[in-house]
Amino acid sequence: MAVGTEDWEGLMIDFASSFTQFVLATFLPLYVGLLFVMLLRESARVNLRILSAFAFGLLFWFFLDTLNDAIQLNVNEGFSFGFHHTTLLLLFAVGFLSLALPSGLSLSAKVGAENRQYSFLVGILVSLGLGFHGIAEGLGFGATVAGTSATTVLDAIGGYSGGIAYVLHKFLEATIVMTVFVSLRHDEGLTIRKELWHLIGLGLAFGLPSALGDFVGYYVQMDSSYFFALGGGAALFVALLSTRPIFAANAQGKVTSQEWIRIVLAVLLGFLALYAAASLHAG
Repeated sequence: MAVGTEDWEGLMIDFASSFTQFVLATFLPLYVGLLFVMLLRESARVNLRILSAFAFGLLFWFFLDTLNDAIQLNVNEGFSFGFHHTTLLLLFAVGFLSLALPSGLSLSAKVGAENRQYSFLVGILVSLGLGFHGIAEGLGFGATVAGTSATTVLDAIGGYSGGIAYVLHKFLEATIVMTVFVSLRHDEGLTIRKELWHLIGLGLAFGLPSALGDFVGYYVQMDSSYFFALGGGAALFVALLSTRPIFAANAQGKVTSQEWIRIVLAVLLGFLALYAAASLHAG
């Protein structure tokens, strides 16, 4: 039996309920991820090189996944360079350069007050950069919930597997943000009391784009591939940034053969971790 307009409106999940659940599913795991890495580094239980290698593995899958959602920048169209093709390509470049150019301030800063100031700025840029794809995710979530005949948000997104996959994504992506931020701070210690406002700022910069996307997507249909293109460009730079501690000539000394094996395994583990989360969503 066909569903009329009035029946459809009665079945639609209300915005307040869906938005609240989406925000909680976004911010709770991302703050857990940020705090998790902060505590690991504070306890000095994890070598920064290994942590950065894990983040790079995460980023490699993140980049591939984001680029696929950006329709691989329409590379299949060759050199046609229509409006959509050109816009995707330009946004990818903007996503990369918007992080790469200002980040030079932090990379050239000396250890001390100047470094603390610039490293937090770059941390915010990294959070926003990785958050670009969150706008696209929010758009998709909002549109799905607004147009569904399901009565619960979980049913609308494919049940518990879809919800768990999203939560895992936010947790793992947040570990990337904090790992890069910690690596920019050199060997300065991070304590929860002293750096709580940094934690809050990084989380807001990373999570708010997703909330904005959900708000807009619930009411307006938009092409999310543009924001995935922005996110792909940003991810390319963050991946580059995450490799610095792995090969840096610092107090950690040269990379031994045993440590190199751990680095390689950490990269693979990071890649497979996000792959597993994506597989859970697909299933």
